[in-house]
Amino acid sequence: MGPCVQLAMRNWHPIRTAPRDGTPVILWVNDHETPPVLPVTAGFWTTDIRGDSFWHIFGDHNGAQRYSDQHVRGWSPLLRGHNM
Repeated sequence: MGPCVQLAMRNWHPIRTAPRDGTPVILWVNDHETPPVLPVTAGFWTTDIRGDSFWHIFGDHNGAQRYSDQHVRGWSPLLRGHNM
């Protein structure tokens, strides 16, 4: 891992530590080998009426884009000052 990737990874946290209270976060999805420099995927943890919990992605109006923790490498706060 090069120094640029190590620097970029400083702002990312393991998905197991992500807030599960509906707080919006930036997600590093498995599609990307290195952490994104600019936030491209943002979402929040939610539970549907059947009791299934998942990451709901912003901008996905029909709800088809659902990610589980298996599909996410890490997270970063969307808003500054978020308590981890």
